[in-house]
Amino acid sequence: MLQRRRKILDAATKVFSEKGFHAATLDDIATAAEVSKGSIYIHFDSKEAMIDGLSQRWHTTDDEVLDAAEAMPRAINGVTHIVKATIRRSQRVDFGDSARLGMFVWAEVLINPAVAKNQARLCEQSSRRFSDLVNQAKMEGDIGPAFTVDSVVMFLGSLGGGFFLSRVWGTKSDVTDAEKLVDAFISNLS
Repeated sequence: MLQRRRKILDAATKVFSEKGFHAATLDDIATAAEVSKGSIYIHFDSKEAMIDGLSQRWHTTDDEVLDAAEAMPRAINGVTHIVKATIRRSQRVDFGDSARLGMFVWAEVLINPAVAKNQARLCEQSSRRFSDLVNQAKMEGDIGPAFTVDSVVMFLGSLGGGFFLSRVWGTKSDVTDAEKLVDAFISNLS
C-alpha cells in the first residue's frame, strides 16, 4: 500500500513538473504511475491532496535536517548545517522535477486557499524550529547585536530559496563554493 502511494507521488512529481498543476490530469498521473485511476482515489481524493502528500514528503526530509541541526553542540553549527543541506539538496541531480514542482506549488498557494492553508500548516513548524535555532545562536553570542533574529532568518531563507530558484532556471551551482560563502557569512555574524 505504501509502495503504491510512493509510486503515485513520484508520478505526480514528474507530471506536475512537466505539465503544471492545472494542466495535469489524474489520468496523466495514473498512466505515469502505471496504476488505475481508481487506485489513485484510494490514496488521494484530489490533486490538492497529492500536493499535500508531496509536501509532507519534503517536510519529512526537512525534519531530519532540523533534528540533526538541533542535536549539534552549538546552535550556530546547526544553522550552518541547515543552510548547507538546503543548498546541497537544491543542486542534487534528482531534484530537478521537485524544484519545478515547487514553483507550481508556490504559484498555487497564491490562488488556491486550500493549498495555501495546508502549505502554511506544513511550513509553520519547520520555520519555527529554524527561527528558534537562530535565536539560540544569538543567545549563545554567535550572532551579534547588529543583527536581529528575523533578519538572519529572512536572509538565510532567501539564500536557500535563491538556490532552489536557480535550479528551476537550469543553473547548476558549485556547492563547494556556495558552502564557503555560507561559512564566511555566518562567521561574520558575531
